[in-house]
Amino acid sequence: MTGASRGIGQALVRELAREGARVILVARSADILEAVRRQMAAPEIHRIVALDLMAEGSMQKLADAVREAGDLDIMVHNLGGSLQIQQLFAPVDDWKKVWQFNVGICQELNRIFIPAMIERRWGRIVHLSALSTTTYQGNPAYVSSKCALESYVKSISREVSRHNVIVTAVAPGAIAVEGRYFAKIAKEDPAALKKYLDDHLPIRRLGRPEDVAGVVAFLCSEQASYMAGAVVAVDGGWI
Repeated sequence: MTGASRGIGQALVRELAREGARVILVARSADILEAVRRQMAAPEIHRIVALDLMAEGSMQKLADAVREAGDLDIMVHNLGGSLQIQQLFAPVDDWKKVWQFNVGICQELNRIFIPAMIERRWGRIVHLSALSTTTYQGNPAYVSSKCALESYVKSISREVSRHNVIVTAVAPGAIAVEGRYFAKIAKEDPAALKKYLDDHLPIRRLGRPEDVAGVVAFLCSEQASYMAGAVVAVDGGWI
């Protein structure tokens, strides 16, 4: 699983481990990954791979590490973000970086690993999208890349689902992750957060990383075999 070291990623790997999966945790920091691994169920069966997937040659290094561990049945793409590229008219090279971070890495890893899943006639690939594909709020490069990601999920699913390789996405809404926007607002401006909840979230609370993790674990299971191309909102009923 990419993006495994913090926030939603931590919750995802813990949930998958509880469900009995052997997990390969991928992120840039070996120290943080090791700390997460030690907190997982049956930590001795999981592996860490410390890589910056934006670096040249890194995806082949990851492919080699995964193949050493055996067949890959499930892949969760949790890597993504705006890279702090916020300008409305940012240079095209900046847009390319955001696209690579949110879509290109997923596409390349899928290209490497899905063919073997097709041969074995079983695979689950889950991508992390975002609520912004519905609201269109946020940094333009980031929002556009997540919209592209969901289109990619829908289109590739048409080709591989006949082989029982189920490609899906989860679109989290307002999730409280330490150090991120909503967690900061909860501490710094409770009144603003209350207004946001009153205006947009019928459930009247922020989501937790664990709320997302349970849905992802389901999509990784046999029970999700008829959900090809699904993009599942985990957003508290955002309106």
